[in-house]
Amino acid sequence: MSAFVVHNLEIDGFGGANELTSSELPDSLPLQGCRWVHLDCLDNEAKDWLSSLDDVPEIVVEALFAEETRPRTVKMGSGLLVTLRGVNLNPESNPSDMVSLRLWVTPHFIVSSRRRQLLSVQDVVRDLSNNEGPTSTADIVATLTETLTGRMAKVITHLEEELLDLEESMGEGIEKGQRESLVQRRLEIIRLRRFLVPQKEAITKLSHESLAWMTVDQITQVQEAANDITRYVEGLESLRERCLLMQEEFANLQSEKMNARMYVLSILSGIFMPLGFLTGLFGINIGGMPGTDSGAAFWLFCIALVVLGGGQFILMRRSRWF
Repeated sequence: MSAFVVHNLEIDGFGGANELTSSELPDSLPLQGCRWVHLDCLDNEAKDWLSSLDDVPEIVVEALFAEETRPRTVKMGSGLLVTLRGVNLNPESNPSDMVSLRLWVTPHFIVSSRRRQLLSVQDVVRDLSNNEGPTSTADIVATLTETLTGRMAKVITHLEEELLDLEESMGEGIEKGQRESLVQRRLEIIRLRRFLVPQKEAITKLSHESLAWMTVDQITQVQEAANDITRYVEGLESLRERCLLMQEEFANLQSEKMNARMYVLSILSGIFMPLGFLTGLFGINIGGMPGTDSGAAFWLFCIALVVLGGGQFILMRRSRWF
């Protein structure tokens, strides 16, 4: 199979599929049955092959191979262009760095493209190999939409748990690394929300635009995915508000901690200021200073300083300065 072809599947209509070779790629849009070709859009040969198909508009080719995408559903040519995003669950990847999946869907043909591996596609392909997969193009779209949405639940739940742990740890006191962790969680929420809001609109529009070739059950499946996305967006809004409150609380705790330290320094300064004045005054080396001829003068002066400092401490304590 050519490097640009990730999967070339002929759906048998009973939950299974036959994996075809690159030489069996269609030369035009199939008018019967169900074909699914999944492409690697980083390979220029993939774009050349798709451009060679007679009935695929050039605007569809450009959309499937665009570097930047945003979730949307729009009619293009004889089919629907559906662009969705899924959480990045590849090893050593950040889930909020969402992976795009671009689909152009007709009643008998789906061509999809990717720039990075998406585990939801692998799930559907695995189900097809086990004869437990979708049976038509509409079923593939509905299943992919549901699978992409379902994988987001664990990511958002994990974010909620991390924020809860961070809230608990901040309640016990400020520790090193808490601020960096809060900023990182907030950035992840922003990145997720950036794509989930338009994805909700795209999936909702998909359920309306596909009425002619989807069954009632498939439309319901897509609508449930849209409802789940709505719930996730609301959850992200709540998490974002919690991040803002935690950031304010963090600033307040830092301010209180700093104020407490400055208060202690102010108390100490208040006590030692007159003592410093006296030691400075008696430290001048000029004639006429009292006690210069007495051997006990130094110790008497130290006792006087202790008494004066203790008296200031008691006075401040009774005045409830601390």
